Amino acid sequence: MKKIFGTDGVRGMANAYPMIAETALRLGQGIACLVKKNKRFRNRIVIGKDTRLSGYIFENAISAGICSMGVDVLLLGPLPTPGVAFITTSMRADAGIVISASHNPFYDNGIKFFGNDGFKLCNEKERELEEFVAAGEIDVERPVAEGIGKAFRIDDAGGRYVVYLKSTFPGELRLDGIKIVLDCANGAAYKVAPLVFEELGAQVILEGIAPNGRNINDNCGSLHPRVISSIAKAE
Repeated sequence: MKKIFGTDGVRGMANAYPMIAETALRLGQGIACLVKKNKRFRNRIVIGKDTRLSGYIFENAISAGICSMGVDVLLLGPLPTPGVAFITTSMRADAGIVISASHNPFYDNGIKFFGNDGFKLCNEKERELEEFVAAGEIDVERPVAEGIGKAFRIDDAGGRYVVYLKSTFPGELRLDGIKIVLDCANGAAYKVAPLVFEELGAQVILEGIAPNGRNINDNCGSLHPRVISSIAKAE
């Protein structure tokens, strides 16, 4: 059996093994089988992603795998990894999935899994998923008719996370008079982060908020601090 999980989920160049649609489909089926051990009327799994072009491949493939095993999917769209963990717990979902390769270039991607507590799956559960992917056939009964899962788009996921983030800031304080340069790296935080600081009263100068699927981390973000440094000096 090939090991596909690393220190932070499954990662690699998008559309090259192991980061291919077929693997994502099997991972979706595998995580669905794991959560169905928690007997509920309808099990639910949250999926969030960043802004990479290949995110569409993996979001749809994982969602199809989950629904094929009779588990519902809650699609969040672009949202930072901690936001997906937050929504997983706040919506009482059985698991959360993040499609992202963090600071890597756009042509890479990754898939990582959270339990219902919002924390990364333990190594034992990851091994179970690897075994499921490696298996030739699904050895559990597939649901049919009304037993098939559904996918729902959660349009206000970003707003929910913004409200939570602001709640962690002392209610009697504001950021009035403070100027902040914010580089979102054309990534998952490009909508959420500006709202948080602006609604707390700061004057925000924005960089990296125009993702096009290919420019994530491209001469911006934490790997290119000179960009935000030069803007801060100019301001």
